[in-house]
Amino acid sequence: MFSHFSKYTRPEPKRSALVTIDLQNDFVLPGASAEGVGAARAATMTGRMVQFYREHDLPIIHVVRVYSAKDNAVKVDVSRREAIENGLQLVLSGTEGMQPVAEIIPEGVVADGEFLLTGEPQFISKNEQILYKPRWGCFYETQLDVMLRERGVTTAVIAGTWFANCVRTTIYEATARDYRTVALRDAIAGIHPGGEADLTKIQCGVCDCSDWLAMMCETTVG
Repeated sequence: MFSHFSKYTRPEPKRSALVTIDLQNDFVLPGASAEGVGAARAATMTGRMVQFYREHDLPIIHVVRVYSAKDNAVKVDVSRREAIENGLQLVLSGTEGMQPVAEIIPEGVVADGEFLLTGEPQFISKNEQILYKPRWGCFYETQLDVMLRERGVTTAVIAGTWFANCVRTTIYEATARDYRTVALRDAIAGIHPGGEADLTKIQCGVCDCSDWLAMMCETTVG
């Protein structure tokens, strides 16, 4: 599928990690404070990918937002800081809205907002972790790069919400660190043809989950 990519950008399924972005109740559930078009479908599709990666002991990192009004909301990105200071209830530490959606998290697992705000990853299995990010991109002031390299990951497979903000920023951050990247079209809320065209210019693979699963099965399973 990506045979036309260069030897430096062609995805390597056996050395991939699934990175889910901001698939949290406040961003996904119907009627939630920041629900957006396509988020629920993205969560459902991501859940299928998560299951495959779990079954094959491949790394999964759920990257989340955690907002707090403490210290003048300094951990909140500036575009939302004033709103949080004024009482906006959005992915606040300790709330249900902050929790990853049920589709992607094992039953009974609870994300610890206060712990995550320290910047340390929360292990929920030997191959699955939750990680807090303070800004749009998942690599900015986080341990994500170290976590991936420690596991020998060369290929970041991206799913989540929203394309224009956190997803797109993360993809560019990943390629800037020489990761091979794959954007799962039907597991990303807000992706559009123009955005896909921009990603192909940097040789980020764009495909449906079914396409990536087929490629994974050809090279990983068995």
